[in-house]
Amino acid sequence: MEHMSALNKEKVFSQCNIVLPQWLDDFIFNKLNAQYCRSNSNMTVIDWGQKEILNYLGTYFPRSYAEAYSIFKRYLQTNCIFETEKSLRLLDFGCGTGGEIIGLSTALAECRANIKVLNVKAIDGNQYALNRFDDIKDEFNKHHILQIFSKPSAIKIDDFYDLSILDSILDEKYDIIVSFKAVCEFVTKQQFEEKNAYEYLAKFMLPKLLDSGLMLLVDVTTKNDVAQEWLPDLMDKGLQNAGASVIKRNPLNNETFVVHHSRQRADISKVAWRIIINN
Repeated sequence: MEHMSALNKEKVFSQCNIVLPQWLDDFIFNKLNAQYCRSNSNMTVIDWGQKEILNYLGTYFPRSYAEAYSIFKRYLQTNCIFETEKSLRLLDFGCGTGGEIIGLSTALAECRANIKVLNVKAIDGNQYALNRFDDIKDEFNKHHILQIFSKPSAIKIDDFYDLSILDSILDEKYDIIVSFKAVCEFVTKQQFEEKNAYEYLAKFMLPKLLDSGLMLLVDVTTKNDVAQEWLPDLMDKGLQNAGASVIKRNPLNNETFVVHHSRQRADISKVAWRIIINN
């Protein structure tokens, strides 16, 4: 990639500098026509149409890829988890276009050659986003021995009572559960009323996690206009109230990730993340 030739000459913003793989860059921007269109407004992706999803794909997919790839690769390199499994089951709540799934899968492919299959249950309320994830998943499988098999479900959650709808489709336990920058949408739209959305999500998801598994919760670090609180603070309160065991987390208030791709060099995202296990 031409834009990467001067990387070592430039200031390093973070230890987490990630280059979007060439095949992935070509596919999302040239084949799927993703557009880089940065916005700092509160995202309510669930309501977006096809054009907005392509903007999301070109802007936020690379960030989620870099975040998931970096967090999981570091964890896999320092832990013995999943060293004997041949297949894993992943649940993604609010998967969007699947940037975190592809980033996580890439880390698994690099760090756990024993894993040949990743069975994914992808849940999101936007069918356009799920369609693009399916496209990218199929392309990923052409480039890796690890194969992703997905069961996408277009389910719109209007409030915490609707979480019970998921019980009918989540009939197994998972090795990994992730939710990337999805809970902030529920907070913004007050879909969990005055309750702590992180608490309700943790209480619902943790019983679906295998004893040997882990859950990764990632969200933006802004102050939410609706809740009038910083989202990482809300996250910590919610996880504590849910009795969740947080074993790893970002340093300080957030962690900076930098991703480089053909439409934007050194694109920066800042998120709060927590790795959680069953007690």
